[in-house]
Amino acid sequence: MLIRRLKRLKPIWKANKDWQFIYGLAKQLHKTVAELCETLTIEEMMGWAAYAEIENDEYKKQQEQAQRNSALKGRRR
Repeated sequence: MLIRRLKRLKPIWKANKDWQFIYGLAKQLHKTVAELCETLTIEEMMGWAAYAEIENDEYKKQQEQAQRNSALKGRRR
């Protein structure tokens, strides 16, 4: 029964990035979603979202640089 419910929620989950972020933050902070919702202010949540976005951008830049470096090494051989 739970599996069936979760399968129905999957499309909704994928479409709602806010909930993905909240659950990811809860996991990272070792807290429940309920604890986060009770203790975090809107400003703090927005700060965490901005931080996550910056971290993601930096990760993407590093990945792109690694791919460029790999492509350059392949050309030199």
